[in-house]
Amino acid sequence: MFNFLLDEIKKMEGNVLTIGINNKLIDGLNKNKKVSVYEIKPFEKFKFFQKKKMNMSNGQTINIKKLSKYFKKNSIDYIICDYEQIIKYYKYVFKDSIYLNNKKIFFYASSDIDYEYILKYKRYNSIIDIKEYDKNNLVIVDNKNSKTNKFKNIIFFINDTFNNFLDFISNILVG
Repeated sequence: MFNFLLDEIKKMEGNVLTIGINNKLIDGLNKNKKVSVYEIKPFEKFKFFQKKKMNMSNGQTINIKKLSKYFKKNSIDYIICDYEQIIKYYKYVFKDSIYLNNKKIFFYASSDIDYEYILKYKRYNSIIDIKEYDKNNLVIVDNKNSKTNKFKNIIFFINDTFNNFLDFISNILVG
C-alpha cells in the first residue's frame, strides 16, 4: 500500500494537504519538487483544551473542524489522510475536503475502514476506488467531476448530524 502511495506521490503536481500521515510518505513528498505540502499533524502530548486542534508544519495551530477557514475553495489538489487520525472529526473533514479538493483524496488505514462514511462522497458525483491489501486498506476518492456549494454542504451536514444523533439515541435504548 505504501509503495502504491509513493508511486502516486511521484506523479503529483500542485498543492498537497496531509493530515496525520507517517514519515515515510512525508519523505516521499519532500523529494517531489513539483508539490507544495501543507502538513497537519496531531499534538505530541494530549492536552484537554487542544483536542480539536492540530499543528501545521509552519508552526501554526489550526482547528481541525474549520479547515475551510484556512484554505480557499478548490485550492488543494490532493489530500492524503490517515483514517485513524481523522475518524473523530470525520464529518468536518468530509465537508471541508469536498470544498477544498479538486483532484484526489487518499485515505489509508492499518485497520478496517468504515465504508459508510466513505460512500457519502457519492452524493457529489465523486468516483470511489477501494483497494485492500494484507493488513492495510486504501481508499481513493476522485473529485474531478464533483459539484458542490455551501448550501448543499450545510444540508448534508445537518442531515448527517441528525442521523448520528438518532443512532446515538437508538444505541442507548437498545444497549
